[in-house]
Amino acid sequence: MNQIMKNTMINRLQRQGLRLSLYALAISFCTVALAQDEFGATEDSEFTGFKAPQRKVVVEKNHLVTITGTVIDDVTKAPIAGVRVQTLNDSRYTAMTNEIGQFTIKVPDFASALYIEAPRYLSQQVAIRSNDESQTVQISLLSNHFKEMYSNNTEYTATDEFIVRGGDVTVDNEIQANLGAGIRTINRSGMIDGGNALFVRGLNSINANAQPLVIVDGIEWDMQYNRAVLHQGRAFNMLANISPEDIEKIQVLKNATALYGARGANGVILIETKRGHSMATRINANVSAGITLEPQQMTMMNATQYRNYATEMLGTIDALKKPEYRDLTFNFLNDDPKNYYYMMYHNDTDWQDEVYRTAITQNYNINVQGGDDVGMYNLSVGYVDAQNTIKSSGFDRLNVRFNTDISILEQLNTKFDMSFSRTNNTLFDDGFASDLGAGTVMSPANLAMVKSPLVTPYQYNKHVGGFTHLLSEYDKLFSPLSQAQYGNDYTYSLGNPTSIINNATGDNKNKVENMLFNVRIAPKYTFNEHLSLTTDFSYTLNRNSQRYYRPSEGIPPFLIDGLGTVYNLTSSLFAKGTNVLSNTFLNWDNKFGAHTIAAIGGFRYNHFAYDGSDAKTQFRTSENDKNPYLTADPSKGYSSLFGTNDVWKNIQWYASSDYNYANRYFATLSLLAEANSRFGANADGSVKLMGVPWAIFPSIQLGWVMTNENWFPKNSVIDYLRINAGWDMSGNDDISNYAARTSFTSVRYNYNAIGIQMTNIGNDKIKWETTTKWNAGTEVNMLGNRLSVGADVYHHNTTNLLTYKTFNTPISGINQYWSNGGSLENNGFEIMVSGKPVATRNVGLEMGASVGRYVNKVTSLPQRSFTDGVKTFNGTDYCNSVYGDNNILVSVGNPLGVFYGYETLGVFSTDTEAKNAGKDGTYLYMLDAAGNKQNFKAGDVHFVDHSGDGRIDEHDKVIIGNPNPDFYGNAFASLHWKNFTVDMGINFCVGNDVYNYQRSILNSGSTFYNQQVAEVGHWRYEGHETLLPRLAYGDPMGNNRFSDRWIEDGSYLRLKNLRMTYHIPVPESWTSWLQSMSVWGEAQNLLTLTRYTGNDPEFSIGNSVMFQGIDCGNLAQSRAFVFGLRINL
Repeated sequence: MNQIMKNTMINRLQRQGLRLSLYALAISFCTVALAQDEFGATEDSEFTGFKAPQRKVVVEKNHLVTITGTVIDDVTKAPIAGVRVQTLNDSRYTAMTNEIGQFTIKVPDFASALYIEAPRYLSQQVAIRSNDESQTVQISLLSNHFKEMYSNNTEYTATDEFIVRGGDVTVDNEIQANLGAGIRTINRSGMIDGGNALFVRGLNSINANAQPLVIVDGIEWDMQYNRAVLHQGRAFNMLANISPEDIEKIQVLKNATALYGARGANGVILIETKRGHSMATRINANVSAGITLEPQQMTMMNATQYRNYATEMLGTIDALKKPEYRDLTFNFLNDDPKNYYYMMYHNDTDWQDEVYRTAITQNYNINVQGGDDVGMYNLSVGYVDAQNTIKSSGFDRLNVRFNTDISILEQLNTKFDMSFSRTNNTLFDDGFASDLGAGTVMSPANLAMVKSPLVTPYQYNKHVGGFTHLLSEYDKLFSPLSQAQYGNDYTYSLGNPTSIINNATGDNKNKVENMLFNVRIAPKYTFNEHLSLTTDFSYTLNRNSQRYYRPSEGIPPFLIDGLGTVYNLTSSLFAKGTNVLSNTFLNWDNKFGAHTIAAIGGFRYNHFAYDGSDAKTQFRTSENDKNPYLTADPSKGYSSLFGTNDVWKNIQWYASSDYNYANRYFATLSLLAEANSRFGANADGSVKLMGVPWAIFPSIQLGWVMTNENWFPKNSVIDYLRINAGWDMSGNDDISNYAARTSFTSVRYNYNAIGIQMTNIGNDKIKWETTTKWNAGTEVNMLGNRLSVGADVYHHNTTNLLTYKTFNTPISGINQYWSNGGSLENNGFEIMVSGKPVATRNVGLEMGASVGRYVNKVTSLPQRSFTDGVKTFNGTDYCNSVYGDNNILVSVGNPLGVFYGYETLGVFSTDTEAKNAGKDGTYLYMLDAAGNKQNFKAGDVHFVDHSGDGRIDEHDKVIIGNPNPDFYGNAFASLHWKNFTVDMGINFCVGNDVYNYQRSILNSGSTFYNQQVAEVGHWRYEGHETLLPRLAYGDPMGNNRFSDRWIEDGSYLRLKNLRMTYHIPVPESWTSWLQSMSVWGEAQNLLTLTRYTGNDPEFSIGNSVMFQGIDCGNLAQSRAFVFGLRINL
């Protein structure tokens, strides 16, 4: 019955919302049609002062005092006319400066600060002495070429924000460039829309999402961090759906997130899009084009080096020593030019040249805004076409956004917004797979490294005496061995990267399309100047279509154990997500003398739905690459079907109250109660109301502006000093929608038989993770606002971690279930410093830096039992296998995600050295798969025997690295000279360890993959001193096991962007139609300083906490150069 009532309510909300949307749409279009320029231009470039404000006649209740002062230019010391001076946070008391910069203002006797603003200058707060008419205030204003420092209110929570500049393809780069220590930003890869992994103040979860909540214009976005993707190395980046040109500003809330309930624990990113501000019609256009150079590439073996390597590797294969294999002939070893295969196998191909290119980007944006006293609008249209540096891959986006503000009645107005975005990706697999034996390598970039240089992309025709335009098949360098061992010619073969690029692109091949549509209406009724009621309703639709195709031409077949050989692979995934939001709230505020009180209270309802279907066919025979298709015919191939149908919702009641005494003392009290469909019916720690479990999230924030105290010296070295402290509680509900319920899933066994399988044992006590945050901070501006320092220290404690618990007796094959247990903490600080060392008439220089540090530690874990194949654990600690075998440790007292493996002491140079390394002067040894003892000898890696038993096994594993950085942040500089502006941004990360998984493949010395040139120096003879072990096919001694051989220092410092802008002077006669025009150029990733040996020290292969610091060889970032033109009409 309750479910029926809920569904009925949702249907009614949707019907009513549709009616209101259509009504508002009609009104908004009428409003746009009526908008005329003559209603007044509020953004005229010749405007030199503010108009005197219109005031209502009110009865003055406060005792007023008269304050006089002068406003001058900080550089020229000349008086400034037309400056607006008002009481801070109270526009009822306002004055203007006269022609000699003087002003006289009457303010309440308790007033402690003035707010000053003027065109072409930075706004400023100025402290005054309350109830003192004898004072004369001297105010110096800085040019607005510098970053804003003050607003007409006081922010006393841990918050960072910035105005979006625009010009980039996605907003990710600006987030990284502007927020620095405020949010740890890790660029996932060099894909143009790859996006960032974002972490606010450390890692607040183990298994749940640890990235912040994203809200756009009050609408929560489903970021789809954990949704299925078909392509290796691909991650959803929902922020790629929004154009930076549409964004006004971005704000990050690092604490005080209780009002976001069970999704606020990881911080909140608030994105505010542009709205109409000018009654005069304004047209802004920004057009840019750029190039991205090929990324840094690995130095691989050339043909001669590889031939020697492959020959030596063949000598390590025991099977070739058998009599029946002695007559095998490998054509690539035949050096006779007359041999039929000579030209086929005697080449020196740089496959990376065949795969990479210089990419071109085009970006077009136009924005139109205007309106009248009835309505304001902002319309924007944008199109991006951006290539990736991998040939035949790229990204394009079409976006349209229409925001309106409409006055329907004197007391009733509404916002009506619509937006549409369509993105399209042509892409391939990226990065090495975690299990290279699970399928043939399909990433062109990674194939270009491991593919033998002996072969070429195109076929050689002996009859024409040269190479043709026909693509080569997969290489058959080692086909004789494959035929002898497995009865086929492809076991040791790799595909042709050029064939993948040419044959795997098309409408039904490797593409990802995403469509995002949103409509929002937010009517607001104002009862009086103190009280208003707002209802915010929105509907969001996100449709995602993915196609994956593995061609047969140039790609080796693949053997699936127990089934057979497969050739082409066709896969399709279609998903649809919807979000319905209803947020109704009352807003009240009033002033009582020196006391200002504001309160908000309301009800918020979110309904999310996601359904997807995935079909895949692997064909038994080679199919036509021109016409890929799916089939369920078992005679043609092996088919599999998967599906998802998730619905989750929450209801929130919230209230918040702000208190301000004389702009000196501030306090905010907040409380939110949330019911969530992901919670269990008997969720532990919840408050039961009407049979529903509710989570309670409180918050208290305090602030004190010391410079506004009468006793604090005025016009001193310190211009502004604020301290703040806060405590709040928020949650994390990122858990399976079925964690609280027992569920069954339709499954297919061996691609044929269909059945029902239990997939989850429900836990009706499951609840949210709870993060308690403490924060203390300060902000100081001094030396005439030339120097600013901000600092915060924080402590986060997360309890009720979402973890797996183990059944003592498995149920239907299920040994684990979701539960709450364990805790972790994050402690850290953030420091921001900025200064304006040069401020003259023509030159201005602003510089700054931020640095952040967090230390996380697991403080408790639930009891569990598991085995890793060697030993059984009965305790709290456990391991995850991520690009390795039980290599990521979760352990009480240690940070999250630490690397757990073997320590090494180099390579045994001599047999004597190896023999004395073990217990009692014997060889160290290991047990092979058959249980036989195998000794580590000369040329093998010297692993540290921590257990002291002479045997190298799991008992010898220790913590060998920590992916969490010691420090991270950014630095910036902005130089203004006349009409030129140069902006520079630097990012850095220090002290983080990296698992170089790519190097473990390219320096393995255990496969026929091409290797890095360094592998030439592997151990070869008795007494050879080297860090690279002997070659051994299949790595029988485990020399390449997860160890500190592959752990590197991932610290880096990167010149992220360097931009120059020239503001073209506009003749006065043109100002009636041309407001401004500028040209700009930007260079990205110009310089990177690092000791890391991989392609790029900045990467993120997944959104999970456990995937951080692992480099699987995704496309690296590279230098890019962009040039643009911005015109304001």
